Amino acid sequence: MINLILLATDGSAAAEHATRYAASLATKYNARVVVLHAFHALPEHLGEPNYSQAMYRTLDQASAVTDKAVAALQAAGITQLESEYVEGSPVDVILNAVNVRRPDVLVLGSRGLGTWKGAILGSVSSAIVQRCECPVLVIK
Repeated sequence: MINLILLATDGSAAAEHATRYAASLATKYNARVVVLHAFHALPEHLGEPNYSQAMYRTLDQASAVTDKAVAALQAAGITQLESEYVEGSPVDVILNAVNVRRPDVLVLGSRGLGTWKGAILGSVSSAIVQRCECPVLVIK
């Protein structure tokens, strides 16, 4: 039984596709969905007022990413929703959310960079699959 779905999103096309899968699962199982977006920390050496201005822009962008996923889920009829955006490495943020929230399944998108590009650029989905303690549904 699936009662809680954690949807990790970065706002990409793959994440939008993953959102549709999460909506389908939530509808089928009448599950609650938590939308999560991680954003990288800003360098503190920016100084003021540059740091504050950059942080406001970053928070606005993070809010827009989660709001878009929430709107798509609501359009699919999902009413049991939460969203949050957290500063930090996406892998660390997602794994921490899994440890805290204990979802029945984690849903996330993959850009499908392949082995070489993924190794060079880093693959969030690959790292999550290897280290996550709950079932993971990776959508390409």
